[in-house]
Amino acid sequence: MNNTLYTLPLFLLSQVALADVSMAQQESPKLSFTQQVKNSISCGGYLRAGYMHSTLGSAKKLSVNAVGAELACSTAVNSNVTAHLGLFTSIDTGLNHNHKDDVHGDFLNQDKDSYLMLGEAYLNLSYDNFEARLGRQRLGTPHMDSDDLRIVPNLFEAYMVEFKLADNLRTGAGFVRNMSGWENGADQSHFEGVADVLGGDGNTSWLTWLSHEGEQLDTNLWYYNIPDHLQIIYADATHGGQLTNDLSYELAVQFDWGKDIGDSKLGHVDAKTFGLSAGLNYQQLSATFAFNHNYSNKAALASLGGGAFFTSMEDQTLDAIAGERAEAMVLGLEYAATESLLFGAALGQFSAKDKSDYDVTELNLYINYNWQENIGLEVVYAQVDDTNLSGEDHQLRAILTYNY
Repeated sequence: MNNTLYTLPLFLLSQVALADVSMAQQESPKLSFTQQVKNSISCGGYLRAGYMHSTLGSAKKLSVNAVGAELACSTAVNSNVTAHLGLFTSIDTGLNHNHKDDVHGDFLNQDKDSYLMLGEAYLNLSYDNFEARLGRQRLGTPHMDSDDLRIVPNLFEAYMVEFKLADNLRTGAGFVRNMSGWENGADQSHFEGVADVLGGDGNTSWLTWLSHEGEQLDTNLWYYNIPDHLQIIYADATHGGQLTNDLSYELAVQFDWGKDIGDSKLGHVDAKTFGLSAGLNYQQLSATFAFNHNYSNKAALASLGGGAFFTSMEDQTLDAIAGERAEAMVLGLEYAATESLLFGAALGQFSAKDKSDYDVTELNLYINYNWQENIGLEVVYAQVDDTNLSGEDHQLRAILTYNY
């Protein structure tokens, strides 16, 4: 790879930074260079402990426990440029099984060992209505997202720019190369090419988007292009309102269309998925209904991360359904006992047109506890019943996080 493409912009930015520091020294002689740098640096991150016990997708019981951390520091080069570095680690506590075949792999690296990685390394550039983030970072897009459900979130090497066209209208474009994390399908401690993660070959992906926030309706439109693999068009619209002081509602629709392009390295792709979501909130109680249906005879589109669909659950997602005309329905109920404590349950049905091809029911029970925005505990139990193949399987996941 030609490193000049990345070295030259960084060199130019470093000269701008040095020039700004020099000017600042002339204007504020009482502050030394060391003091200026120290004053511009801010650090944060998290400490985390996790436990999983699962039989999902395995003929035997697997478990794992680990602790981990993020240490991230940012420095403001000037009012328009910020540099950010973030180290991430997941550490085997030494309490796991001696036989690695009995260790669940979602918390550790490919060899089920501890790891340390430079997960974030980016420049944030801003000027007027323009903002860019260039380098390793967290992402939150429909088909590429960080989905922070384990010790270390999914992370991406991406080059994203966004323009604010109006107070409620934004557009942007980006180039995504690589992905690390527990959902990259290879080794979560390394960055893999985005096309490789999807099952193809390569590390090139382009995306663009348009987002509008209205008084009555929020809308989003996304386009992804992974050369010689597939292209995706995703759109959603959300409307919410207040019926009484205690009663509110939210309605949302989504459409997801995907087609193979070029050399079709993922094979024949033809997905047309519709989704509907409805929620009703009364005081501390919330009820939701979600529905997705794929109108094609091919599988729904896979995602790098948690997925774009309303019906994604702890284990099952629409794109996991094998068979024609995939369909999923989820009913959910949540109760906020206090401002910090939430109890929830969700029941989902995932099936193909011919249920002998795919017929799975999933039940999720979960507790979320957040104290003063610093400490968070998430406990999720999943029961998955596959009528055709594996029968009833279980999983328990518990994550405790301290943010600093």
